[in-house]
Amino acid sequence: LGITLFYQKTIYVKIYSYSKSFGVKIMEIKYTKKDLWLAILAGEIIVWLSLPTLKNIKILELLAKWGIGLKLFVVFWAFFIPAGAILGLYLFYSAAKYKNQLGLLQMGKYGVIGVLNTFLNAGIYNFLIFITNIASGFIVDSFFIVAFIITITNSFLWNRYWTFEQIGTETVGKDAFQFFFVSTVVAAINIGILHLIVNVIGAPKGMDLIIWANIALALTIITAFLGNFFSYKFIVFKK
Repeated sequence: LGITLFYQKTIYVKIYSYSKSFGVKIMEIKYTKKDLWLAILAGEIIVWLSLPTLKNIKILELLAKWGIGLKLFVVFWAFFIPAGAILGLYLFYSAAKYKNQLGLLQMGKYGVIGVLNTFLNAGIYNFLIFITNIASGFIVDSFFIVAFIITITNSFLWNRYWTFEQIGTETVGKDAFQFFFVSTVVAAINIGILHLIVNVIGAPKGMDLIIWANIALALTIITAFLGNFFSYKFIVFKK
């Protein structure tokens, strides 16, 4: 039996499932003002973190050739990305409501944070490439590690307190250990992928090394998204 209750500030969908042993279990799927504002905040942070990457892969240079200046692009980007975060999260909420699956809303939040972490990771990675002018070799692997440490700390805070809504500090030490362990395993796999593409396969003839390094980074996103989400949901933050 599903009962939908609408409030002024929060939309609730309560799903009642019956257990032979324990009676009624209640699960809530909510889209709150907090979710809205955090999606906007994450979107705005993404806007600024994306600029070093867009510069290194020459997107800003290409836009300039088309007559789109940096200021105009930033104004557009500062509106477009947060709006996309809000819309994307609402679509996942709608799917969660329709399917009665809280995990879909959690995946939507994780997706917003995932994009934030992707650009935080890429922003640090590209900033280090920019200031050193090094885009190949084992030094690039170390750039990935530095970016990973900063990004994973950010990821833990967002996912613990927003995506999976863990309240209290009783298990924070255990959660942090499991989170960093799982993330490190996934990151180790991604470092292997990155090293293989950048240093073993190498950039195709005539391709800019910085662009090739970013292509390699992009290919690790799929592994990171799927590996981390399911590990966080079913191992770290399971209820």
